[in-house]
Amino acid sequence: MTGWTRHLRVLGICWRAAVAGEAEYRLNFVSNIMLSVFWMLWAAAGASVYFRHTGAVAGWTNAEVLVVIGLFFTLNGLRQMLLQPNLERMTDYVRLGTLDFLLLKPFDAQLLVSLRHLNVATLLDPALGLALTTTGVILTGRGTSVAALASFAWMLACAMLLMYALTVLMMAAAVRLVAAEELGRVTYAFNELSRFPVDLYRNPAQTILTIVPIAFLTTYPAAALLGRLNPYLLPLAPVVAALALALATLAWRRALRSYTGAGS
Repeated sequence: MTGWTRHLRVLGICWRAAVAGEAEYRLNFVSNIMLSVFWMLWAAAGASVYFRHTGAVAGWTNAEVLVVIGLFFTLNGLRQMLLQPNLERMTDYVRLGTLDFLLLKPFDAQLLVSLRHLNVATLLDPALGLALTTTGVILTGRGTSVAALASFAWMLACAMLLMYALTVLMMAAAVRLVAAEELGRVTYAFNELSRFPVDLYRNPAQTILTIVPIAFLTTYPAAALLGRLNPYLLPLAPVVAALALALATLAWRRALRSYTGAGS
């Protein structure tokens, strides 16, 4: 069994255990779905206010903005499901010495700490977000193509990698600062800025959000799906995502080198 296959198998066991535990509270699961649907519809209705007296804002129609909002809920759902529950535990890992125990495991520490736990309550949020994205595409009346779908999948994968890199970077900071609760708000704010296309922001905010790179989370994947993405961004996106992950991994390893254990 290869290393990556073993890692995926262990993570699969952890996730199945989380699903089994949540199955005991099905009413809670259903209520969370209903709440997610409510907030998504509320966001879509709120965005429509900007288009009551105009057909487009900064080159984006109401239907196209719905595509971006849907992707925002997709990424936010993935963040809440896979990343947030692990980041929230970092303070206790460091304070109680759990991190010492996890580092002794014959498993990649970064993967174990960042992906071990799963928030099952938001399991369907990514699917709900993609449903809104699909609705937005249909409302544009233009449809899509195989090439656009492939570009979209490519850009969305890069966006997910960026969100993961940011979470690992915050975990590295938590090892040094023991303040994962506050750092969790950074990932929330980072994702929240991608709720609308970056073109709707004025400069210099628009330029900053492109460089940071907030635009790679939802604006560019949406543009790819709508067939309006600048072609040069397709090879650039994985480079940005890879650099972000490399930086986050480097920060994580340096944080571990400075970590002396809970008893120090």
